[in-house]
Amino acid sequence: MMQLKSYLAGAWHEGQGDRVVLHNPATEAPMAELSRATGLDEALQHARDVGGPALRAMSFAERGALLKRLAKLLHGHREALIEIAIDNGGNTRGDAKFDIDGATAVLAAYGHLAGELGEAPWIVADEAVEIMRGSKIRAQSVLLPRHGVAVHINAFNFPAWGMIGKLAVAWLAGMPVLSKPATSTAALAARIGEILVEEGELPAGAFSMLIGPAGDLLDHLGPQDVVAFTGSADTGATIRTHPRVVAQGVRVNVEADSLNAVVIGPDVGPGTELFDLMIRDCVIELTQKAGQKCTATRRILVPQDRLESVREVLVDRLREVASKTGDPANKEVRMGPLSTAGQLRDARAGLDALASSATRISGDPQRQSFVDVPEGKGWFLEPILFEATPQAALDPASSFHRVEVFAPVATLLPYDGTVAAAARIVSAAEGSLVSTVYTDDREFLADAVAELAPFLGRLVVADEKAARASLSPGCVFPVVNHGGPGRAGGGGELGGRVGMELYMQRTTIQGGGSQLARLLGKSARKE
Repeated sequence: MMQLKSYLAGAWHEGQGDRVVLHNPATEAPMAELSRATGLDEALQHARDVGGPALRAMSFAERGALLKRLAKLLHGHREALIEIAIDNGGNTRGDAKFDIDGATAVLAAYGHLAGELGEAPWIVADEAVEIMRGSKIRAQSVLLPRHGVAVHINAFNFPAWGMIGKLAVAWLAGMPVLSKPATSTAALAARIGEILVEEGELPAGAFSMLIGPAGDLLDHLGPQDVVAFTGSADTGATIRTHPRVVAQGVRVNVEADSLNAVVIGPDVGPGTELFDLMIRDCVIELTQKAGQKCTATRRILVPQDRLESVREVLVDRLREVASKTGDPANKEVRMGPLSTAGQLRDARAGLDALASSATRISGDPQRQSFVDVPEGKGWFLEPILFEATPQAALDPASSFHRVEVFAPVATLLPYDGTVAAAARIVSAAEGSLVSTVYTDDREFLADAVAELAPFLGRLVVADEKAARASLSPGCVFPVVNHGGPGRAGGGGELGGRVGMELYMQRTTIQGGGSQLARLLGKSARKE
């Protein structure tokens, strides 16, 4: 059995107290254990005192070279990491690759971005402006790394991508990181941490890793520190309102619950590549990672006159996946289990809540037999599809607008094919990470963008011409903003250099135009 350790203040720690056992979610067999770590105050101070200066002493180019080297390093361990993801995360091989390859892709992307940032210890954020008309005094903003530690509290569903994606951005910005993986799937993150420490040639103090419960971590944060959290809205609210966080003005970014939607335009019908793309994307977003993705599709808006055709094809495809749900160690399996017994309990409770507003039309929540798994073993849930009435779809109090079942679950929502109705339905979730519009109707699309975008962090548009090249909307790319308003947390990560701003202080430099030009570049001078 793997013994998972924390890496704090430059040393490995086994932890103290009762042991927490991690399990294989397909077989329920124990596969790793850990204990609560102590000394978090010392670990954070070590990161500030040692890791911060070490990273800030490096140029952007040097930090970028570090990220590129780490991308190659992790890729070299890819096969072993995939096996851990299968054993501890319940991932199929494809899902494990999605997580691990996503992690190395972010490292490589931010390593490449470093080449655009220049040799100065800051990033010039904007053009110089006159303080007042006719004045020789100018003002211009720069971004500099904060002198604290970036505390990353990650979700269970992407132990590789979630951890490394945040880390890459913070390191390029010049901040040391304390990474706290979710406990239930910590085996993969722990092994990645070992590789970084043992083989990554990291600057001293740049990386810390807390395995197990967070304990009193938040009690030791200071005004230069940053918290980036991915998880439930309730936990996000707890972090934001923590007395120490409030008193010290700690910067907090939250990526939380998200009831993402698909809007099928009234022009999309069977027999077209766009219809086939929409069905493919819906199946992927329902079943990849067993639906345990913050970007997974939860609500599918279907024009009423297309409902029967969409329902028939989608149910058929989901039943195919259901027939190949089981132990992901079997390469024929297309979907594995949920990550923990608690996730399964929560999902079944969520299904009961959805049933108050919609009718289940596919999937058995109580199914006990799955591929290559003993009867009743494992934390499995086959794909579940609900269908609501047009009236319920428009009701903001309906459960599918309020409850996110973090599992392979979605609801068909019939609507009248107008943008007004689609906007009313999408906005009822009070903020989402991503939604998708499938249409070739340019007027419908333009109106949809105007009406839907304020409620979304990202809007994917798909048409017939680009169908063959289109990528699943749940993919999160380093150059694209990842976050969303309202219920989705109100934060933002990635997005190229925009994501770096979370870890940097924007400071306005005010002075004579010539002086600023010499200091910051020619853009400071305005004749």
